[in-house]
Amino acid sequence: MKSYGITYGKNLIVQGDLYLKTGVNFKAEIGDNCFFKSGRGLNPLSRNIRTSIHIEDGASLVIGDHCGFSSVCLWSHKSIWIGNNVNIGADTIILDSDAHSLSFLDRRVDELDQKNKVSKAIIIGDDVLIGTRCIILKGVTIGARSIVGSGSIVLHDIPEDCIAAGNPAKVIRRINEVIG
Repeated sequence: MKSYGITYGKNLIVQGDLYLKTGVNFKAEIGDNCFFKSGRGLNPLSRNIRTSIHIEDGASLVIGDHCGFSSVCLWSHKSIWIGNNVNIGADTIILDSDAHSLSFLDRRVDELDQKNKVSKAIIIGDDVLIGTRCIILKGVTIGARSIVGSGSIVLHDIPEDCIAAGNPAKVIRRINEVIG
């Protein structure tokens, strides 16, 4: 990861091969004690899918401490920020952009297509759990300690301390845990 310009903390573990692609003038930081499982059947839920980290020109990807990922796709066109103690399930896609213009005329010309795509930052708070095969889309904030159910497509913010699921993901209930 260092050869790609990604800085990382102590005890980074990567099992399997990652697909990494970075642009210019990007920022990428991974905290201490993070873990990536990637392909090779290391997690039966992710089958043999490789983790993909793609950071576009001028974009940022910041991952806190004690985070775990199983064969995920992290594609930052603008900004993806992931807090501490976050676990992200197998085959989840986190994408902060439409990746293309919504105008068919723009999509006919590469320069216009990229110039007019919409990108908005994604923020995932501390202690969040995201289930298997979720899609987290641009502009979303997932509040601290929330859980996103497997297979959910997150189009809108999820508040703190909630369980959300569905397509589109909606809050199912609040989490009222007392930890003693």
